[in-house]
Amino acid sequence: METLQRRPLTDRDLRAWLAAGPTDRGIGEGLTFVASASAASKGKASWILRFRVNGRPREKVLGRYPELSLKAAREQARKDRSEVERGVDVAAAKQAQKARLTEVQNVRELSALWLSRYIEPNYKHPDVVARVFRKYINPVIGMLTPKDVQPTHVDQVLRRIVASGAPTVANDALRYMVRMFKFAMRNHWIERNPAADFEQTDAGGAEAPRERFLTLGEIEQLARSMRSTQNFGRENELAVWLLLALCVRKMELLSARWEDFDLDGKVWTLDKEYTKTEVEIEIPLADPVIGWLSEARVLASGRPYVFPARRLVRRRLGEARVNRFPHVGPDTLNVALKRLTGLNIAHFTVHDMRRTARTNLARLGVDRFVAERALNHKLKSVEGVYDRHDYFEQRMDALSVWAATLAALSSGRSAADLLKDCKRRSAS
Repeated sequence: METLQRRPLTDRDLRAWLAAGPTDRGIGEGLTFVASASAASKGKASWILRFRVNGRPREKVLGRYPELSLKAAREQARKDRSEVERGVDVAAAKQAQKARLTEVQNVRELSALWLSRYIEPNYKHPDVVARVFRKYINPVIGMLTPKDVQPTHVDQVLRRIVASGAPTVANDALRYMVRMFKFAMRNHWIERNPAADFEQTDAGGAEAPRERFLTLGEIEQLARSMRSTQNFGRENELAVWLLLALCVRKMELLSARWEDFDLDGKVWTLDKEYTKTEVEIEIPLADPVIGWLSEARVLASGRPYVFPARRLVRRRLGEARVNRFPHVGPDTLNVALKRLTGLNIAHFTVHDMRRTARTNLARLGVDRFVAERALNHKLKSVEGVYDRHDYFEQRMDALSVWAATLAALSSGRSAADLLKDCKRRSAS
């Protein structure tokens, strides 16, 4: 096998190789560009990943060129190599998936296959989609064969989701079921898509932007309820305060690793790989936040995550199951908040905590650019193109005042007293 030249490889190079005849060239890290004489004459080739499992050489065909581009082949090879490093034989896994194409016994298997084919390779957070199937769709129709699913079953799924108070999730579920059953039709497992005739009005309806945020008085009640509810857990309480204080998204915090925190330097470097906007941000850590994180570090007991999984191994139907996440999962905090007692306020979601933080930053008089940067929002239009300033110092000042307010509420001070103090400072 020939070795790769050092200059950057381009599509023009690939076409030149094929024009020269049969080829078997290494692109790097096991990715290989292979074409027989017949394929090369037609301008076609195969992308093959070569690797070893337990010392044995293995190969996996990633796709065909030019249908699969050089960039896409490299990305797929990167994902497969990460699996190989975990001890997974990706070639055997691909063969097993092919075998399953003729063995889809029920909707649960169909959804798993559809997720592995279309969602996991293409979504940054595929578990968001998998969760909808796991929590809402499969409990209703998971054990039915695809041929047995009727529109009434789809309607049952949607009505149950809406009744649970999640109309947006119902819209998502409808979209996913339409796509999944289209996949089943393409493979001739069903003749008609049972979800095809449903519209958004049959699911959750039009999605209006949420406006819910917690007032200081409601945060005071929340603090009191978290302290008094049995078995709510100090880890959950810390997660709530940190989400409010840091203005981050739920899974940005719950999946955070200690190696990204510099408590002495008072900064958390949130890598772009873990942000929705795919933009890295350095988040200033106010003194109360340092205190809460220090407590979380003790509770983590040396594990790498700020909020590690509570139970590393569980049992289901008598079989040991490893957690899907090494850190706290996306449902854990939601479930814990539903257990709160003595909380007499309107319903709110975890995501409403970001809106709560943003609203209170405005109440404190924080400049809107600083507030938007604190939430790691991308600035819109021309401002987003030209204003690249990080506002770190200004964010530290703003978040310190906000965190101090939260710390006072967490320790039992009343919202009324805090608002009076705020008015006195404004008047002076």
